[in-house]
Formats: sequence, structure tokens, C-alpha cells
Amino acid sequence: MKTLLRVENIFYSYDKKEVLKNISLEIKEGEFFVLLGLNGAGKSTLFSLITRLLSLQDGKIFINSYSLTNYKKALKNIGIVFQESSLDLDLSIRQNLFFYACIQGVNFKEAFLKIQDELKALDLLDKLDIKIRDLNQGHRRRVEILRSLINDPKILLLDEATVGLDVKSRFDILEFIRLMVKNRNICVLWITHLFDEVKGDDKVALMKDGEIIENCLLEEMLIKHNKKSLNEVFSYLTKARKEGK
Repeated sequence: MKTLLRVENIFYSYDKKEVLKNISLEIKEGEFFVLLGLNGAGKSTLFSLITRLLSLQDGKIFINSYSLTNYKKALKNIGIVFQESSLDLDLSIRQNLFFYACIQGVNFKEAFLKIQDELKALDLLDKLDIKIRDLNQGHRRRVEILRSLINDPKILLLDEATVGLDVKSRFDILEFIRLMVKNRNICVLWITHLFDEVKGDDKVALMKDGEIIENCLLEEMLIKHNKKSLNEVFSYLTKARKEGK
């Protein structure tokens, strides 16, 4: 399988505080990859570097084989869902999608036809002319996910996409994204602090204090460390690092 996102030896500091320490990871097509860590672990900093909200200090990032230094070609292949909403509240769903298509240089009519199944799956087809401010938080988040698909990306990057949503909405969105991976053969970087969002066949990188402390399939991780749950693995590895083992 082709590697669609590669992060190599990333270091990053705010002032003199080092928040990312030699971060490397690879995500291949058709892969749902979870970056999991508690708040303050450095997950959102890495997300900001990949999406160019922050400039690289040390290390390299490649998206669909393009270096991030060639950002026009690299970022053309991604869809992004930020932790904070970036929708225009006074525009309808349709208008928000149209505006984003224009920014991406995408023919809206063609793009709109390609996302009909996703509109139905996300329960948005009959809500297209409703203003964003009149939607609940769950449906607003669904609009952002749908918007991220307008440019037919090879890679989806989602930073804490389910924060603040009820349990049903969280897992409905997760199920939808997993189906996108399967049906479109895209890759997903799913950034979260919620342990229950990870499944056994997900590849997961555990992040702690700016470092990746483990990186493999969840089912392999449980066997490797002889633990019954991801919580137990994380606690075990955190304690081992603290004790210097």
C-alpha cells in the first residue's frame, strides 16, 4: 500500500519549551490511524504542522509523496476537520459547501453530485438550505466532515472531531469515517484523547509529553504488553517511562 502521509523526525518548541520530540509516523492508503494522547501531549501541535498552521522548525512532512515545502501540491490532496468550527453560521449548508468548493477551485455541481451518498448517510440531504446556526452541534460537525470531502481528498485529517458531542453522535461519525476509509480507500489521521474511539484493527500511536511511546495495531499492542485494554497499556507505558524502565 502506498504511504500517503509521512512525518519524519519532527521537533518543535514554543519559546524554549520542547513540545514535540522526534516524532515520526507513516499512514498508508486505506488506513484508519489514531493519534491518541491526553490533553497537552502535543497532538494538536503536530496537526497544526501538517496543515501548515505552524511552520516546521525541524523535520520533514510528506503528503502523497510531496514535501510540505511544496505546499500547493501537498495540501491539494487533503481534507481537514479542525477542532474548532470554521463554518459560516449565517450561511446555509449548501452555501458553506459552495464557498469551500470555490476556494478549492472545484466545480461545485460536479463535486455536489459525488457526495450524494454521503449527504444521505450524514442525514443532511433534506437540510441543505438550513442555516448553520440553526443546526445542533452534531449536525454542524457532520457538515464540516462533508465539506472536507468536497475536493475528493486522498487524506482526511481530523483533530478531536467528536469533542462535545453525545455518545451516539460520536460513534455515528466514527462509523461514517471508517466506511469512508473502506469505500474510498483514503487514509485518515484521527486525533483524539478518547480511548473508547479506538478499535482492535486500528493502527494507533500513543503520545505522551511530546513523544510517541508506542505505535502499532491495537490488537498487537495488547498482545505485546499482555494487557486487556488500551487504558491498561497506556497506564503501564506511562508508569514505565516515569520509573525509567
